[in-house]
Amino acid sequence: MSRARWMGSLLLLATWGLCGCDVSPYCITCGDGGVTDASRDAEARADAEADGSTDASSDASSDGGADAASDAATDAPAGDGCLPEELCNGIDDTCDGVVDEGFDLTRDPFHCGSCDIACTPLHSFPECNSGVCAVGSCDVGFYDLNGDVADGCEYRCSATASDDVTCDLRDDDCDGMVDEDVDLAGDLLNCGTCGNVCRFGHASPACDAGVCRVASCDAGYLDIDTDPSNGCEYACTAASPATEVCNSRDDDCNGAIDDGNPGGGASCGSGVGACAAGTLTCTSGSLVCAGEVRPSAELCNGADDDCDGVVDNGNPEGGTACGSGGGACRRGTEVCTSGSLVCTGGVSASPEVCNGLDDDCDGTIDDGDPGGGASCGSGVGACAAGVEHCTGGTLVCTGATRPSLEVCDGVDNDCDGSTDEGNPGGGGACGTDIGLCRPGTNTCTGGSVRCVGATGPSAEVCNGLDDDCDGTIDNGNPGGGAACGSNVGACAAGAMICRGGALSCGGATGPTVETCNGVDDDCDGTVDNGFDLMNDLRNCGTCGRVCSFAHGVAGCSGGGCALLTCDAGWADADGNAANGCEYSCTFRGAEVCNGLDDDCDGAVDEGLTAPPNFCNPNGVCAGTTASCGGTAGWSCSYTSADYQASETRCDGLDNDCNGVVDDPYPLAGTSCTNGEQGACLRNGSYVCNTAKDGVRCDAPASGGGSAELCNGLDDDCDGVIDDGMLPGVIPTISVPRAGGGTVDVMQFEASRPDATAGAEGSIVTHACSNGGVVPWTGVTWTEAQNSCCALNASGSCDPTGAGWRLCDAPDWQTSCEGMVGGCTYGYATSCSSSQPTTCNGHEYDCDPATPGAQDCLDVTASASFPECRADWGAAGSIYDITGNVKEWTATARGSGVYEIRGGAYTNIEAGRRCGFDFTVGASTFSFGDTGFRCCHY
Repeated sequence: MSRARWMGSLLLLATWGLCGCDVSPYCITCGDGGVTDASRDAEARADAEADGSTDASSDASSDGGADAASDAATDAPAGDGCLPEELCNGIDDTCDGVVDEGFDLTRDPFHCGSCDIACTPLHSFPECNSGVCAVGSCDVGFYDLNGDVADGCEYRCSATASDDVTCDLRDDDCDGMVDEDVDLAGDLLNCGTCGNVCRFGHASPACDAGVCRVASCDAGYLDIDTDPSNGCEYACTAASPATEVCNSRDDDCNGAIDDGNPGGGASCGSGVGACAAGTLTCTSGSLVCAGEVRPSAELCNGADDDCDGVVDNGNPEGGTACGSGGGACRRGTEVCTSGSLVCTGGVSASPEVCNGLDDDCDGTIDDGDPGGGASCGSGVGACAAGVEHCTGGTLVCTGATRPSLEVCDGVDNDCDGSTDEGNPGGGGACGTDIGLCRPGTNTCTGGSVRCVGATGPSAEVCNGLDDDCDGTIDNGNPGGGAACGSNVGACAAGAMICRGGALSCGGATGPTVETCNGVDDDCDGTVDNGFDLMNDLRNCGTCGRVCSFAHGVAGCSGGGCALLTCDAGWADADGNAANGCEYSCTFRGAEVCNGLDDDCDGAVDEGLTAPPNFCNPNGVCAGTTASCGGTAGWSCSYTSADYQASETRCDGLDNDCNGVVDDPYPLAGTSCTNGEQGACLRNGSYVCNTAKDGVRCDAPASGGGSAELCNGLDDDCDGVIDDGMLPGVIPTISVPRAGGGTVDVMQFEASRPDATAGAEGSIVTHACSNGGVVPWTGVTWTEAQNSCCALNASGSCDPTGAGWRLCDAPDWQTSCEGMVGGCTYGYATSCSSSQPTTCNGHEYDCDPATPGAQDCLDVTASASFPECRADWGAAGSIYDITGNVKEWTATARGSGVYEIRGGAYTNIEAGRRCGFDFTVGASTFSFGDTGFRCCHY
C-alpha cells in the first residue's frame, strides 16, 4: 500500500473513531512500519461491512500461518538445554559465555548486590543504589526518621500540616516531635500548656514563661485587688487632678469612694444659745455638719432658741389677742414676759351689777337680776313689802304696798317702817347710823310714840357696804359661790368671791405658757402645741426625749430617733440603733477576701463570690471553687482522690490538671494494631493497663486469616497482598490450545482488585477477575500486560511466556467459540445465530426512558445478560467475551501493535464476533472501552 493510501485510510478511520463506532478494523496509533497485515485487515474490514462473516476463516488461516510458526520458533527452548533468556542465578543460562547478563545488581531492588537479594525495607518503596538497599520513599502514613534501612519507614504518622504550630498534643508535621513549633512560654492561646488561653476581663493579657498575667488594663479599668482571675475588675476614670473630693465618686480611683473624709473635719455650726457646734463630715457625696444643734424658731421659754444672743427676742409666741372683748371687757395682747406669755392691756370680766352694763362679759346686760331679789318696801304698818328687781339698770321695788300719810294711829301709814310718821306725838332723834342705817325721829307709832324715820339694815349685797348694819361690810360673801374659770387642760375652775365690793373668781387655776410636758398648759384644748414631736431632736416622739447615739449622729424623723451616720471609725454592725454605732471599724467598701470586715457589718469576708477561672479548670481539678483564706486571700483546694501534683498514673484522667490526660504516657489514646498483617490487622488504641503504670494496645487478635482472594487484600495475613494468585484462586476456565495443551482463561473481564458494582476501584498493581463488578477500562496494552504479569510470584512477566499474561489471540478466540467449537458469538445458546441484545453491545439501549439509543458499560457477568457467556459445560462459562469491553490480546500485528478482540458496548454485533480481529492498537493506546482478561500458561 502506498503511503498516500495509508494516510488516507488513517484519516478515514480517525473520523469513524470520533463518531464512536469502534467496529472498524484499524490501528489509531500505528505507523506505516511494522503492520504486516494492513492490506489483509482492509479487506477483512470490507468483508465485515458487507456481510459480517467473511473474516473468520481468513483470520484463522492467516493467524495460524506464518505468525504462528514464527511465534512457535521464538518461544521454543534451544535443543541444547540453553534458555532463551538469562536468569539471575550465577549461571550462563543462554550459553552465550556471559553469566547473568541483563541484570544490574547495583540498581535492581529484586537483585540488590547479588541475585535474589530483595530490597524490602518495611513500609517503603525500595531503591538499590550501588548494590546497597535503601529507602526510596515511604508508604503513605509512614516516615523514616532514624535513617535506618533495617526497620524501613518505622514511624507511623498521619501528617495534617507542614509544621507543628497548632497546639494539639500531636505530631502534625510527622517529624517525631510534638508541638515543637508552639511557643508555650509566650503564646497567648497556649500559655504553659495547650489550650490555656490568656484572657482577662477589661485587660490586655501577656504570657510570660508560660504563666498568664495582666499586661495592662483597658482604658477606664484598674486592677485594684491585684487578683489576675478577675482581670481589671474596677471600672473607674480618675478626676483631673486625681484628688478625692466629697462627691460620691472615687476621684483618685483607689477603690474607695470619698475616702479620708475629703473636705471634712472642720468645726461647723454655732455654740451660741441653745445651739451646739458639729463637725463637717462627707456623707453620701455631700459635706454635712454632723452632731450640730441648729437654731430653731424662738420660743417664749427663757432660752435663746434662734442662737442670736438674745433670749426671747421679738416677743416669741406673743402678739396674739387674749381675754374677752364682750360687754364691759376689753381684749388684751399676749406679751412674753420672763419666759411666759402674759395677757397685757385687757379688761377682765367682773361680777354683774345692776348698772345697765354687761359686767361679766357674757353677752347679757344685768343678767341674773344683779342686786335684785331682796325685799323692798316695808311691811310695817299698812304697807306690804315687795321684791327689788334690776330694771333698766336700776333696782326697782316691785309688788310693794306704798305708804300713805302717816297718822299716829298705831298704824304705819306711810310704810316707812315707822308707825305714825310725822312723829305725831314724837320729835326726838332715835335709831343708829352704823353701816347703811340712819337715825330717825321719835314718832308716834302704834298709837304710841316710837323712833321713826330711821334707815334700818337690809340684806347684805357685795357692794363694799354694810347693808345689814352689823358693822361688817359684805359679810357672808353676798352674791358669791357660783362656779367660775375653766377645767380645760391644766386649768381648774374656782368660785365667785365677793372681794373689795365686787365679785371675782377665787380659787381657780388659770392658763400658763405652754411647755412640752404632755399637759395643756395654756388650756386651749391642745396639748404641747407649738412643739414638733415628729422632728424635734430634743422632744422626739414625746416630750423630753432627746435623741443621741453613741459614736453616731442622731436625728428625729416621724417621731422616732434615727441614727443618721456613724462617726469615723465606727459602724452600726448589729443594726440596733439603741446602742448607737457600737462597732469600731473603718469602712473600706464592698467586702473583699482579705481577713478584714471591709463593709463593717460585723462579719469578715462574708458573702463573697469566688472569682471565675481562679482554680484550675482542667482534669480532675474541674469544678473546684476557690475559697477565701482571710489574709492569705483566695486559694484552691484540690480534693479529688485522683489529684496528683505530678501525674504518675495512667487512668484516663488528667490527674495533674495541666490539660493533658495521662501525659507521662504519650502513647495513651493513640492508635495501635494487633501486630498482625493484612486482613488480620486489627486497629485499636493504646489504653491504660490494669496496674495504671503503663499502656497496652486494645486491638483484638484476629483469630487467623482466610484463603487468599484476588481482592486487593492480604486475606491470609502473610504480609503480601493477593499472593499465590493461581487458577483456582482467580476464577478461570481451562481451554485447549491448538497444537496441544491447555490455557486457563479468566472467567470474567479483568477488574481492579478493589472494584465494586458501583466503582472501578483505584488499585492498579495487578488484575483480578471477579463477577458483578465494574471492569477495568481505559487501559493501554502495556498496562494490561503488566497487570496480568503482576499476578506471577515474581511480580513480572516470565520471559518464557509461562504463568500469567495477556491471552494470545487464538486462545482468546477458542475461549469465545465455546466447548463445541466454531461458535460465531460468545453466546451460551444458539451461538451461531445473530442475537444482537444477548450481550452488551451497541444494539442494547441501557436507558429506554431517554430518547435515542443509549450505550453504557455494565458490570461483569451482569444479570441483564445471562446468556452472554461462552459455555464450557461442567467447567463453567466465560462471561462477556462478546461485548461490554474490548479486550487486549498478547498477539502482535507488528512492532508494538497488538490485536484488540471482543467488541464493546459501543460496537455493533458484527464487530463483536469471536473471529473479528480487525481492531489493533499500539501498546500506548487506550480508549474508554478498552479492557482485557488474563490467561495462565
